[in-house]
Amino acid sequence: MTGPGEPVALEIRPVTMDDIEPLVDIYLDTARHHAAIDPDRFRVPARADVAARLRPRIEGRGVRAEYVAAIVDGRMVGSASMYVDDRPHPGSMAVQRRVAEFGVSVLADWRGRGIGRALIEHLERWAADHGADEVMLDVSIANPDAIRLYQAMGYVDTGRTMHKPAPGPDR
Repeated sequence: MTGPGEPVALEIRPVTMDDIEPLVDIYLDTARHHAAIDPDRFRVPARADVAARLRPRIEGRGVRAEYVAAIVDGRMVGSASMYVDDRPHPGSMAVQRRVAEFGVSVLADWRGRGIGRALIEHLERWAADHGADEVMLDVSIANPDAIRLYQAMGYVDTGRTMHKPAPGPDR
């Protein structure tokens, strides 16, 4: 295994249902990372629930969705998925765009080696080939390393999502 910052020989390929176990491992690794940096917004779900969530994504690969794995020396060390959506509704005041939204995960021991960047660049090309007008993602403000990567790749803040607990009888 190479150390942080060292280049790796990377293969990016579409996932199959045979990949479900390592995909769940990668998802849970990322969930642990997010739950540690922002426990108010993230948690670590049960393994079986993650598998149930990922199966439709694997099966849904095609014209509007892609799901790929990053392989180093025969081992899956990262994954990324993308979905192309026509938004907003034609009755909306927002400009009509085909938006490709992605998520990316890299195992903790493999971060900082260009794997996330390679996965994102792969999905950006896929999005362009499938008629997307723009690519977007959701990132927690508690994740400055990811934010730096996305900004270095040309992503800019275009809005802000704000949250507040709903009022209830005990609040």
